Amino acid sequence: MRDFDDRRPAGGPALGERRIGAFEKGRSGPLVFLVGGVHGNEPEGLEAGRRVLARLARDDPPFRGRVVLVAGNLTALARGRRFVDLDLNRMWTETSYPPPGGAPRPGEPVEFWERRALAEVFAEECRAAEGRRIACLDLHSCSSEGAPFACMGDTIRNRRLAFALPIPVLLGLEETLDGTLLDHFYVRGHVAVAVEGGRSGLPSTVERLEDLCWFALAGMGCLETSAIPGLEERRARLTEACAGLPRVLEIRYREALEPGDRFEMGSGFRTFDRVERGRLLARKNGGECRAPEDGYLLLPLYQGQGNDGFFLGRRVRPFWLRVSAILRRLRVFKMLPLLPGVRRDPDRPRSLVVDPAVARWRTIEILHLLGYRKERPRGGLLVFSRRPD
Repeated sequence: MRDFDDRRPAGGPALGERRIGAFEKGRSGPLVFLVGGVHGNEPEGLEAGRRVLARLARDDPPFRGRVVLVAGNLTALARGRRFVDLDLNRMWTETSYPPPGGAPRPGEPVEFWERRALAEVFAEECRAAEGRRIACLDLHSCSSEGAPFACMGDTIRNRRLAFALPIPVLLGLEETLDGTLLDHFYVRGHVAVAVEGGRSGLPSTVERLEDLCWFALAGMGCLETSAIPGLEERRARLTEACAGLPRVLEIRYREALEPGDRFEMGSGFRTFDRVERGRLLARKNGGECRAPEDGYLLLPLYQGQGNDGFFLGRRVRPFWLRVSAILRRLRVFKMLPLLPGVRRDPDRPRSLVVDPAVARWRTIEILHLLGYRKERPRGGLLVFSRRPD
Protein backbone atom coordinates (compact mmCIF):
# COMPACT_ATOMS: atom_id res chain seq x y z
CA MET A 1 0.00 0.00 0.00
CA ARG A 2 1.33 3.41 -0.95
CA ASP A 3 1.59 6.34 1.40
CA PHE A 4 -1.66 8.05 2.41
CA ASP A 5 -0.65 11.34 0.79
CA ASP A 6 -0.14 9.64 -2.58
CA ARG A 7 -3.61 8.12 -2.54
CA ARG A 8 -5.81 11.13 -1.91
CA PRO A 9 -6.33 14.13 -4.17
CA ALA A 10 -3.97 17.08 -4.05
CA GLY A 11 -4.62 19.26 -1.05
CA GLY A 12 -4.51 16.56 1.62
CA PRO A 13 -6.91 17.09 4.51
CA ALA A 14 -8.08 20.42 3.06
CA LEU A 15 -10.24 18.63 0.49
CA GLY A 16 -13.18 20.67 1.69
CA GLU A 17 -14.74 21.76 4.92
CA ARG A 18 -15.97 18.75 6.87
CA ARG A 19 -18.20 20.99 8.96
CA ILE A 20 -19.99 22.56 6.01
CA GLY A 21 -22.27 24.90 7.90
CA ALA A 22 -24.56 25.39 10.89
CA PHE A 23 -27.62 27.36 11.96
CA GLU A 24 -28.73 28.48 15.40
CA LYS A 25 -30.38 31.48 17.03
CA GLY A 26 -29.20 31.20 20.61
CA ARG A 27 -32.41 29.57 21.86
CA SER A 28 -32.09 26.44 23.97
CA GLY A 29 -32.75 23.23 22.10
CA PRO A 30 -31.18 20.06 20.71
CA LEU A 31 -28.02 19.60 18.68
CA VAL A 32 -28.86 17.92 15.37
CA PHE A 33 -26.21 16.58 13.00
CA LEU A 34 -27.10 16.23 9.33
CA VAL A 35 -24.43 13.91 7.91
CA GLY A 36 -24.01 13.29 4.19
CA GLY A 37 -21.40 11.58 2.06
CA VAL A 38 -20.39 8.84 4.51
CA HIS A 39 -20.35 6.89 1.26
CA GLY A 40 -18.50 9.01 -1.27
CA ASN A 41 -20.74 8.12 -4.21
CA GLU A 42 -23.76 9.49 -2.33
CA PRO A 43 -23.40 13.31 -2.39
CA GLU A 44 -27.16 13.91 -2.48
CA GLY A 45 -27.41 14.21 1.31
CA LEU A 46 -24.90 17.05 1.37
CA GLU A 47 -26.76 18.94 -1.34
CA ALA A 48 -30.01 18.46 0.59
CA GLY A 49 -28.37 19.74 3.78
CA ARG A 50 -26.97 22.79 2.02
CA ARG A 51 -30.45 23.65 0.77
CA VAL A 52 -31.85 23.38 4.29
CA LEU A 53 -29.17 25.65 5.77
CA ALA A 54 -29.60 28.20 2.97
CA ARG A 55 -33.37 28.29 3.48
CA LEU A 56 -33.01 28.65 7.25
CA ALA A 57 -30.60 31.56 6.77
CA ARG A 58 -32.94 33.21 4.28
CA ASP A 59 -36.25 32.74 6.12
CA ASP A 60 -34.86 33.01 9.68
CA PRO A 61 -37.77 31.10 11.28
CA PRO A 62 -38.24 30.64 15.04
CA PHE A 63 -35.64 27.98 15.80
CA ARG A 64 -34.45 26.14 18.90
CA GLY A 65 -31.06 24.48 19.24
CA ARG A 66 -28.37 24.02 16.62
CA VAL A 67 -28.21 22.10 13.34
CA VAL A 68 -24.81 21.23 11.83
CA LEU A 69 -24.16 19.83 8.35
CA VAL A 70 -21.16 17.47 8.31
CA ALA A 71 -19.46 15.77 5.35
CA GLY A 72 -18.44 12.15 5.80
CA ASN A 73 -15.74 10.63 3.60
CA LEU A 74 -14.12 13.65 1.93
CA THR A 75 -11.55 11.60 0.02
CA ALA A 76 -14.15 9.25 -1.43
CA LEU A 77 -16.48 12.16 -2.21
CA ALA A 78 -13.72 13.82 -4.23
CA ARG A 79 -13.33 10.59 -6.22
CA GLY A 80 -17.01 9.74 -6.52
CA ARG A 81 -16.42 6.32 -4.95
CA ARG A 82 -18.26 4.56 -2.14
CA PHE A 83 -14.95 4.29 -0.29
CA VAL A 84 -11.21 4.20 -1.01
CA ASP A 85 -9.84 1.42 1.22
CA LEU A 86 -12.54 0.62 3.78
CA ASP A 87 -16.26 1.29 4.11
CA LEU A 88 -16.47 4.26 6.50
CA ASN A 89 -19.98 3.17 7.47
CA ARG A 90 -18.65 -0.09 8.97
CA MET A 91 -15.95 1.42 11.20
CA TRP A 92 -17.84 2.71 14.24
CA THR A 93 -17.61 -0.15 16.73
CA GLU A 94 -15.44 0.50 19.75
CA THR A 95 -13.08 -2.32 18.76
CA SER A 96 -12.62 -0.94 15.23
CA TYR A 97 -11.73 2.56 16.41
CA PRO A 98 -8.57 3.65 14.55
CA PRO A 99 -5.55 4.74 16.59
CA PRO A 100 -5.94 8.20 18.16
CA GLY A 101 -4.37 11.31 16.69
CA GLY A 102 -5.45 13.44 13.78
CA ALA A 103 -2.51 13.28 11.35
CA PRO A 104 -2.56 10.85 8.40
CA ARG A 105 -0.06 8.02 8.80
CA PRO A 106 1.94 6.46 5.97
CA GLY A 107 0.47 3.18 4.80
CA GLU A 108 -2.76 3.29 6.78
CA PRO A 109 -6.19 3.09 5.11
CA VAL A 110 -7.56 6.45 4.00
CA GLU A 111 -10.71 5.86 6.05
CA PHE A 112 -8.72 5.70 9.31
CA TRP A 113 -7.97 9.40 8.92
CA GLU A 114 -11.52 10.11 7.74
CA ARG A 115 -12.93 8.27 10.78
CA ARG A 116 -10.72 10.17 13.23
CA ALA A 117 -11.44 13.56 11.68
CA LEU A 118 -15.19 12.94 11.61
CA ALA A 119 -15.23 11.72 15.22
CA GLU A 120 -13.36 14.86 16.29
CA VAL A 121 -16.06 17.08 14.77
CA PHE A 122 -18.77 15.13 16.60
CA ALA A 123 -16.87 15.28 19.88
CA GLU A 124 -16.22 19.02 19.64
CA GLU A 125 -19.86 19.81 18.90
CA CYS A 126 -21.14 17.47 21.62
CA ARG A 127 -18.85 18.99 24.25
CA ALA A 128 -20.22 22.44 23.44
CA ALA A 129 -23.77 21.06 23.62
CA GLU A 130 -23.40 19.49 27.06
CA GLY A 131 -26.81 18.91 28.62
CA ARG A 132 -28.74 19.13 25.33
CA ARG A 133 -30.42 16.31 23.48
CA ILE A 134 -28.26 15.17 20.57
CA ALA A 135 -29.41 13.54 17.34
CA CYS A 136 -27.87 12.39 14.07
CA LEU A 137 -29.71 12.10 10.76
CA ASP A 138 -27.47 10.07 8.44
CA LEU A 139 -28.39 10.84 4.81
CA HIS A 140 -27.94 8.19 2.12
CA SER A 141 -28.84 7.29 -1.45
CA CYS A 142 -28.50 3.92 -3.16
CA SER A 143 -27.90 2.21 -6.50
CA SER A 144 -31.51 1.17 -7.17
CA GLU A 145 -34.79 2.92 -7.79
CA GLY A 146 -37.40 2.85 -5.04
CA ALA A 147 -39.19 4.65 -2.24
CA PRO A 148 -37.39 6.41 0.61
CA PHE A 149 -37.24 4.82 4.06
CA ALA A 150 -35.68 5.25 7.51
CA CYS A 151 -33.55 2.82 9.56
CA MET A 152 -33.13 2.91 13.31
CA GLY A 153 -32.06 0.90 16.31
CA ASP A 154 -35.33 0.26 18.10
CA THR A 155 -35.22 2.55 21.11
CA ILE A 156 -38.10 4.74 22.26
CA ARG A 157 -36.10 7.94 21.68
CA ASN A 158 -35.23 6.83 18.13
CA ARG A 159 -38.88 6.03 17.45
CA ARG A 160 -39.88 9.61 18.21
CA LEU A 161 -37.64 10.88 15.43
CA ALA A 162 -38.14 8.05 12.93
CA PHE A 163 -41.93 8.18 13.14
CA ALA A 164 -41.90 11.95 12.65
CA LEU A 165 -40.81 11.13 9.09
CA PRO A 166 -43.70 10.24 6.73
CA ILE A 167 -41.88 7.23 5.24
CA PRO A 168 -41.54 3.51 6.08
CA VAL A 169 -39.32 2.64 9.04
CA LEU A 170 -37.02 -0.37 8.88
CA LEU A 171 -36.01 -2.29 12.01
CA GLY A 172 -33.23 -4.81 12.46
CA LEU A 173 -30.64 -3.47 10.03
CA GLU A 174 -28.24 -2.92 12.93
CA GLU A 175 -28.37 -6.66 13.65
CA THR A 176 -27.03 -7.50 10.21
CA LEU A 177 -24.45 -4.69 9.86
CA ASP A 178 -21.66 -3.97 12.33
CA GLY A 179 -20.06 -0.58 12.86
CA THR A 180 -22.48 1.80 11.17
CA LEU A 181 -22.27 5.48 12.01
CA LEU A 182 -25.50 5.13 13.96
CA ASP A 183 -23.65 2.89 16.45
CA HIS A 184 -21.37 5.79 17.39
CA PHE A 185 -24.41 7.71 18.62
CA TYR A 186 -26.40 4.76 20.01
CA VAL A 187 -23.71 3.73 22.50
CA ARG A 188 -23.64 7.28 23.84
CA GLY A 189 -27.38 7.33 24.44
CA HIS A 190 -28.15 9.76 21.60
CA VAL A 191 -30.83 9.65 18.92
CA ALA A 192 -29.68 8.34 15.54
CA VAL A 193 -31.66 7.55 12.40
CA ALA A 194 -30.49 6.86 8.85
CA VAL A 195 -32.59 7.67 5.80
CA GLU A 196 -32.35 6.40 2.21
CA GLY A 197 -33.69 8.93 -0.27
CA GLY A 198 -33.66 6.92 -3.49
CA ARG A 199 -31.29 6.26 -6.36
CA SER A 200 -28.04 8.22 -6.46
CA GLY A 201 -27.79 10.88 -9.15
CA LEU A 202 -31.48 11.76 -9.32
CA PRO A 203 -32.79 15.27 -8.51
CA SER A 204 -35.81 13.61 -6.86
CA THR A 205 -33.48 11.94 -4.35
CA VAL A 206 -32.07 15.32 -3.29
CA GLU A 207 -35.62 16.66 -2.94
CA ARG A 208 -36.69 13.73 -0.76
CA LEU A 209 -33.65 14.02 1.48
CA GLU A 210 -34.24 17.75 1.88
CA ASP A 211 -37.88 17.03 2.79
CA LEU A 212 -36.73 14.50 5.40
CA CYS A 213 -34.27 16.96 6.94
CA TRP A 214 -37.12 19.41 7.53
CA PHE A 215 -39.37 16.79 9.10
CA ALA A 216 -36.49 15.60 11.26
CA LEU A 217 -35.82 19.13 12.57
CA ALA A 218 -39.50 19.42 13.43
CA GLY A 219 -39.48 15.97 15.03
CA MET A 220 -36.58 16.98 17.26
CA GLY A 221 -38.36 20.19 18.30
CA CYS A 222 -36.06 22.62 16.52
CA LEU A 223 -39.01 24.23 14.77
CA GLU A 224 -42.76 23.80 14.56
CA THR A 225 -44.03 21.51 11.82
CA SER A 226 -46.14 24.41 10.54
CA ALA A 227 -42.90 26.38 9.99
CA ILE A 228 -41.55 23.87 7.44
CA PRO A 229 -41.41 25.76 4.11
CA GLY A 230 -43.66 24.15 1.51
CA LEU A 231 -44.99 21.74 4.15
CA GLU A 232 -47.90 20.29 2.22
CA GLU A 233 -45.91 19.88 -0.99
CA ARG A 234 -43.14 18.08 0.91
CA ARG A 235 -45.56 15.83 2.75
CA ALA A 236 -47.43 15.00 -0.46
CA ARG A 237 -44.17 14.19 -2.29
CA LEU A 238 -43.08 11.69 0.36
CA THR A 239 -46.56 10.24 0.79
CA GLU A 240 -46.89 9.64 -2.94
CA ALA A 241 -43.46 7.99 -3.12
CA CYS A 242 -44.42 5.57 -0.31
CA ALA A 243 -48.04 4.92 -1.24
CA GLY A 244 -49.18 1.39 -0.42
CA LEU A 245 -46.07 0.46 1.58
CA PRO A 246 -46.06 -0.81 5.18
CA ARG A 247 -45.31 1.77 7.85
CA VAL A 248 -42.88 -0.56 9.66
CA LEU A 249 -40.80 -3.48 8.41
CA GLU A 250 -38.10 -5.69 9.89
CA ILE A 251 -35.08 -7.19 8.16
CA ARG A 252 -35.38 -10.94 7.73
CA TYR A 253 -32.46 -11.73 5.45
CA ARG A 254 -29.23 -10.25 4.11
CA GLU A 255 -27.28 -11.54 1.12
CA ALA A 256 -23.76 -10.93 2.41
CA LEU A 257 -20.84 -10.48 0.04
CA GLU A 258 -17.19 -11.21 0.74
CA PRO A 259 -14.20 -9.59 -1.01
CA GLY A 260 -13.69 -11.32 -4.32
CA ASP A 261 -17.28 -12.51 -4.70
CA ARG A 262 -18.70 -12.22 -8.21
CA PHE A 263 -22.19 -10.82 -7.75
CA GLU A 264 -24.73 -9.79 -10.35
CA MET A 265 -28.14 -8.53 -9.30
CA GLY A 266 -31.03 -9.39 -11.59
CA SER A 267 -32.06 -6.44 -13.73
CA GLY A 268 -34.96 -4.14 -13.01
CA PHE A 269 -35.45 -4.67 -9.28
CA ARG A 270 -36.49 -1.74 -7.08
CA THR A 271 -36.44 -1.24 -3.34
CA PHE A 272 -39.78 -2.42 -1.90
CA ASP A 273 -40.54 -4.80 -4.76
CA ARG A 274 -42.63 -7.71 -3.49
CA VAL A 275 -40.90 -11.03 -4.12
CA GLU A 276 -42.05 -14.59 -3.53
CA ARG A 277 -40.07 -17.37 -1.93
CA GLY A 278 -37.86 -19.08 -4.50
CA ARG A 279 -37.70 -16.20 -6.94
CA LEU A 280 -34.32 -15.78 -8.60
CA LEU A 281 -32.90 -12.44 -7.49
CA ALA A 282 -29.20 -12.54 -8.30
CA ARG A 283 -26.22 -14.72 -9.17
CA LYS A 284 -23.15 -15.07 -6.96
CA ASN A 285 -19.97 -16.96 -7.83
CA GLY A 286 -21.82 -18.85 -10.54
CA GLY A 287 -24.66 -19.90 -8.24
CA GLU A 288 -28.21 -18.64 -7.83
CA CYS A 289 -29.48 -16.35 -5.07
CA ARG A 290 -33.18 -17.01 -4.56
CA ALA A 291 -35.55 -15.40 -2.07
CA PRO A 292 -35.66 -17.61 1.05
CA GLU A 293 -39.18 -16.38 1.89
CA ASP A 294 -41.87 -13.98 0.72
CA GLY A 295 -41.10 -10.37 1.50
CA TYR A 296 -40.06 -6.91 0.37
CA LEU A 297 -36.79 -6.59 -1.52
CA LEU A 298 -34.58 -3.82 -0.14
CA LEU A 299 -31.44 -2.13 -1.49
CA PRO A 300 -30.60 -4.41 -4.44
CA LEU A 301 -26.96 -3.77 -5.31
CA TYR A 302 -26.21 -2.30 -8.74
CA GLN A 303 -22.80 -0.79 -8.02
CA GLY A 304 -19.30 -2.20 -7.95
CA GLN A 305 -18.50 -1.59 -4.28
CA GLY A 306 -20.46 -2.86 -1.31
CA ASN A 307 -20.81 -6.03 0.74
CA ASP A 308 -24.63 -6.22 0.84
CA GLY A 309 -26.19 -7.87 -2.21
CA PHE A 310 -29.74 -7.24 -1.07
CA PHE A 311 -32.00 -7.47 1.96
CA LEU A 312 -35.47 -8.93 2.49
CA GLY A 313 -37.96 -7.42 4.93
CA ARG A 314 -41.45 -8.16 6.17
CA ARG A 315 -44.23 -6.03 7.59
CA VAL A 316 -44.46 -5.43 11.35
CA ARG A 317 -47.85 -4.68 12.85
CA PRO A 318 -47.80 -1.31 14.70
CA PHE A 319 -49.71 -3.04 17.52
CA TRP A 320 -46.51 -4.79 18.61
CA LEU A 321 -44.62 -1.52 18.79
CA ARG A 322 -47.26 -0.14 21.14
CA VAL A 323 -47.04 -3.28 23.27
CA SER A 324 -43.26 -3.07 23.42
CA ALA A 325 -43.38 0.59 24.50
CA ILE A 326 -45.64 -0.32 27.41
CA LEU A 327 -43.48 -3.27 28.45
CA ARG A 328 -40.33 -1.16 28.35
CA ARG A 329 -41.89 1.56 30.47
CA LEU A 330 -42.79 -1.13 32.99
CA ARG A 331 -39.16 -2.34 32.84
CA VAL A 332 -40.22 -5.91 32.21
CA PHE A 333 -36.80 -6.54 30.67
CA LYS A 334 -35.37 -6.83 34.20
CA MET A 335 -37.16 -10.16 34.53
CA LEU A 336 -35.56 -11.75 31.46
CA PRO A 337 -32.72 -13.52 33.37
CA LEU A 338 -35.45 -15.50 35.18
CA LEU A 339 -36.30 -17.27 31.90
CA PRO A 340 -34.74 -20.69 31.19
CA GLY A 341 -31.57 -20.42 29.13
CA VAL A 342 -31.16 -16.66 29.67
CA ARG A 343 -28.47 -15.13 31.90
CA ARG A 344 -26.73 -11.80 32.28
CA ASP A 345 -23.35 -11.28 30.67
CA PRO A 346 -21.01 -10.87 33.68
CA ASP A 347 -18.77 -8.46 31.80
CA ARG A 348 -21.47 -6.26 30.22
CA PRO A 349 -24.40 -5.18 32.38
CA ARG A 350 -26.68 -4.33 29.41
CA SER A 351 -26.15 -7.68 27.69
CA LEU A 352 -27.73 -11.12 27.96
CA VAL A 353 -26.35 -14.50 26.95
CA VAL A 354 -28.94 -16.92 25.60
CA ASP A 355 -28.63 -20.67 25.09
CA PRO A 356 -30.90 -21.39 22.09
CA ALA A 357 -31.02 -25.09 22.99
CA VAL A 358 -32.87 -24.16 26.20
CA ALA A 359 -34.61 -20.85 25.42
CA ARG A 360 -36.49 -22.01 22.36
CA TRP A 361 -39.91 -20.35 22.45
CA ARG A 362 -39.77 -17.12 20.39
CA THR A 363 -36.68 -15.97 22.25
CA ILE A 364 -35.53 -13.47 19.62
CA GLU A 365 -39.02 -11.99 19.21
CA ILE A 366 -39.38 -11.48 22.98
CA LEU A 367 -35.96 -9.86 23.29
CA HIS A 368 -36.68 -7.57 20.34
CA LEU A 369 -39.96 -6.58 21.96
CA LEU A 370 -38.08 -5.50 25.07
CA GLY A 371 -35.41 -3.53 23.21
CA TYR A 372 -32.57 -6.03 22.84
CA ARG A 373 -30.42 -6.32 19.72
CA LYS A 374 -28.83 -9.57 18.62
CA GLU A 375 -25.05 -9.46 18.27
CA ARG A 376 -22.74 -12.01 16.70
CA PRO A 377 -23.01 -15.53 18.21
CA ARG A 378 -20.49 -16.51 20.86
CA GLY A 379 -19.75 -20.16 20.26
CA GLY A 380 -23.13 -21.87 20.38
CA LEU A 381 -24.68 -19.05 22.42
CA LEU A 382 -26.53 -15.92 21.34
CA VAL A 383 -25.64 -12.51 22.74
CA PHE A 384 -28.13 -9.65 22.98
CA SER A 385 -27.44 -6.07 24.05
CA ARG A 386 -29.85 -3.37 25.08
CA ARG A 387 -29.45 0.34 24.42
CA PRO A 388 -30.97 3.01 26.66
CA ASP A 389 -34.53 3.93 25.67
